[in-house]
Amino acid sequence: MSILLDRHAPNDSGNNSLQRDNVAKKAFAYTIIVSSLLSPVMADAKEPNAETRKLLKQMQEYERQIKVTNERLQELEQRQASKLTTDTNNNSYSLDSINGGAKNSNVPATVQDTETAKKRNVQDEPDLEDADKAKVPKGHRLGGFYDNGFVLRTNDNRFSLAINGLVQARYTLDLPSNKYTGKDNQGFDLALGRLFFSGTAFDPNLSYFFFYQSSTLNNNNTVQTIDWWGKYQLGNLGIKAGRILPQFSRQFYTDIGKYLFMDLQQPEYAFSLQRTPGIELNWKSGKWTSSVTIANSVRALDSVSQQNVGTKLAGIGRIVYDVLEPYTYVQESVPDDVDKPQLSVGVAAGYNPVDANSGLQNTIAGMDTYTFTGDIGYRRNLLSTEGAFFWRKDYDSHSPIPGTANSNNNGWYWQAGYYLLPKHLELAGTVNQVSFDHQFTSSYKNETVGSVGLNYYFYDHHFKLQTDYSRISGENWLNNNLEDNRFRLQGQVYF
Repeated sequence: MSILLDRHAPNDSGNNSLQRDNVAKKAFAYTIIVSSLLSPVMADAKEPNAETRKLLKQMQEYERQIKVTNERLQELEQRQASKLTTDTNNNSYSLDSINGGAKNSNVPATVQDTETAKKRNVQDEPDLEDADKAKVPKGHRLGGFYDNGFVLRTNDNRFSLAINGLVQARYTLDLPSNKYTGKDNQGFDLALGRLFFSGTAFDPNLSYFFFYQSSTLNNNNTVQTIDWWGKYQLGNLGIKAGRILPQFSRQFYTDIGKYLFMDLQQPEYAFSLQRTPGIELNWKSGKWTSSVTIANSVRALDSVSQQNVGTKLAGIGRIVYDVLEPYTYVQESVPDDVDKPQLSVGVAAGYNPVDANSGLQNTIAGMDTYTFTGDIGYRRNLLSTEGAFFWRKDYDSHSPIPGTANSNNNGWYWQAGYYLLPKHLELAGTVNQVSFDHQFTSSYKNETVGSVGLNYYFYDHHFKLQTDYSRISGENWLNNNLEDNRFRLQGQVYF
């Protein structure tokens, strides 16, 4: 390898080279003189005395300094050799290209690499590219951090991505009291495993959301796409389209990782109008929040179909009014002390042309249902409580069973939680009931569930442990009593 010198400053380069030669010559001469002076003394001395040892030590130090000086010179030469030569037109040339044309140019003579110089020629590349030096526009740079999820976002906020995850591991022990309810059973389940993706694209007002879910409940072992929608916000008006969760019942719309108990209330399974492909308009102004949804036939949780069988579409509307401060809509339990009282009431109604049978909701394909619900939520200091009522009328004009053209079904629940140890230990209680008018596909006629539970929050809802005991009673369609005792324990990690 060769050293490149500035072709526009040959005199300076020559001076530097001459100075280095002079330094080397002086060092060499000095070594000869010292050696000559020491030789007689060392020859006459049979044993090294104190003066001799002192002279030897000085000579070794001089030799070490000369060695260090030579290595330093080699290092400087190698550094200069690794630079680029820039001509008067500011054109850069690589070392190899200029050396290759040295015979036909004014490039000065070169020197050869030494072993020390070769070792020092190794350079470590930086792990991360400097965005400023790379001239990456600031609006196109990504910044990552944790903000209730792992977030990537451009500086102009046009594009963003948040990633969240939820794991709920559950143990269940069922001890029925009679043969009509079933057999004793216990086991472990992945109650829910979810991975969420959300953010904005092109415009901070254009958002998206989707997530995948896995569960082993009900002898399942599947991975499913649950919600998948996009939304555009125009002031107070939001327009959402995709596979959405209509704003019908309060609890079903609550974040499932922030429930007071570890699962939905039974009336939610029986009456709620949940996820379906469609379009939703929602509007908020002051204390009022409202939404309207037009969608495919809404399937129950025990149905996997999605497409409409006919031309009928479902219609759902909801209105919420905040009497005091808004009752937190997305979570039932708030580990922090709430200073200002929260109170909200809501009502919703929905029409649904049933296109799939459901044992959970006691419905059959071809039936039209009209469902109404009302709810209330209150929170103050360490207490949270809410309740809801459901009523549904089923109409099936083609039913061959006499007296089933019209049927009335109802359900309700109430629940409350109180923090015995602020931010950590919470006592919970609930009671709920479902009653069906006629038998279609449900295994029971009515069911009542009473539960008490304890929740311990290690780190808010991000890391918590829940446990509850439930007494379940009811009747089947043959008027046999159904009785069950259930114990559950669930651990949750949510980020």
